This record gives sequence, C-alpha cells and structure tokens, in this order.
Amino acid sequence: MLKLTNGQVKGFLFAVEGVGTVFFGLFLTVYLLGLRDLPGDMVYHSEPIFRTLLSLFGSLLIVFALIALVLSIIMKKKN
Repeated sequence: MLKLTNGQVKGFLFAVEGVGTVFFGLFLTVYLLGLRDLPGDMVYHSEPIFRTLLSLFGSLLIVFALIALVLSIIMKKKN
C-alpha cells in the first residue's frame, strides 16, 4: 500500500503551493499590465509568451490538484 512520510507530504504540498503562487503572480501581473493604459484594447494574456507560461503553470496546478485529491482519497480509505 502507499506509505507517505510526513516529509514527503510536506514537500508535495510545498510544490503545489509554489506552482500556484507562480501561476497567480504571473496572471495578476499580466492582468494589471493590461489595465495600465485604460482605455485601451491591449490584452497581454493573448501574447504568446504569457499564454504559454500561463498554460504551463495552470496545467501543472491542475495536475497537482488532481494528484492531491487522489492521494487524499487513498490515504482516507487506508485509515
């Protein structure tokens, strides 16, 4: 059966929080840069570099969240 130490769980949760923080920080920065020149029609979210980074970190965040959900269900059934 799956046995995780307290250190492994903390490390995984730290990684999830880190990816979430990077995603949120990048999203907020790009959003606020778009508000800088109001009124305007510039949408920085559509720029390829920002879109790629947001897609990458957003996908990682979703994957980590799903892994955390599955691990919590497995650990709950074990106890």
